[in-house]
Amino acid sequence: MPDQTSDPLRIIAGLRAHGVRYVLIGGLAAAAHGSPARTDDVDICPAGDDENLERLGLALQDLGTGVGSGSSGEQDRVSFETVAGRLDCVEMPAGTLGFADLDTRASDLAVGRGIVARVASVDDLAQMKRASGDLAGATQLAWLEDGTPLHEEIFDEPADPKAGNGRNSRRERIWQALENVDRFLTDLDTHGIRRQREEP
Repeated sequence: MPDQTSDPLRIIAGLRAHGVRYVLIGGLAAAAHGSPARTDDVDICPAGDDENLERLGLALQDLGTGVGSGSSGEQDRVSFETVAGRLDCVEMPAGTLGFADLDTRASDLAVGRGIVARVASVDDLAQMKRASGDLAGATQLAWLEDGTPLHEEIFDEPADPKAGNGRNSRRERIWQALENVDRFLTDLDTHGIRRQREEP
């Protein structure tokens, strides 16, 4: 269940109020593009210059983050617990997408309550999903690459094989792709090697 105290939009508003330069990534960025992704935290890739990091620090203070409250479970990620939920600051690994790359292709999108955020492109989000091994997430984002929102009702309506319209066939293809990914991941053993299926 989502944390009842979580308010991702308040975090984004706080970053904007302090002029923090960042690109929104992760589930909230996917949702801003029309994905039905669910998330309680905010993932950003901030600009790494000293002035911007100082602004980020001030924004975190205003959001009730205490000194030294950041935790790093991963080498390229630092998490902060705020009064509005968790903020993850991600530094992209060397040789991958950096802030400048993300920012060049990002766009300013309304994320709710009149709040605008700098959001990574669908293509960059999909690339990050693939790099992290989240093939199902990358497949979902692929649906958005042609600009078609991935609303839940498209998945909920029954397929009509007689209709022959593009939306039904696309829905069936995306479901098939997700099932294939799930089947592939299920076949992997703990070492990432594909098991041989036993024939009945």
